[in-house]
Amino acid sequence: MAQNTNEYGKIVSATDGENLFGAVITSYQLNTNDLLAYCQKAGRVIMFAEENAELFVAGAGRIILSLNTKAPSPDLVFHVYTVTKVNELITLGKDQITVVEIRNNVVDLKNGEFILEFSEPCPPNCY
Repeated sequence: MAQNTNEYGKIVSATDGENLFGAVITSYQLNTNDLLAYCQKAGRVIMFAEENAELFVAGAGRIILSLNTKAPSPDLVFHVYTVTKVNELITLGKDQITVVEIRNNVVDLKNGEFILEFSEPCPPNCY
């Protein structure tokens, strides 16, 4: 079986992100060092979802990495990014806080003046 080597996510300026994806409905701040620790545990991909005002961070296989009080529902759609793209965002943004922004049908990551979006949905594209 061939290994999937696709990258998920594209980095745009924060201004372009507002124009492309609309206003932020809600957001969650993550310490960038905590996000980097999640990335180390995640495998090749990391994914984000919100349910009942709670942010979930998962790695490959939808293994939950974040400390949540409840498990996500099995049909919750996660937004998948390649860990290398998250690392690239952090390198470009250089901010100690990374913001997970929830917009209409969009979950993006913002660090500094850059936004990571164009994720893959899981399901159906769970890695």
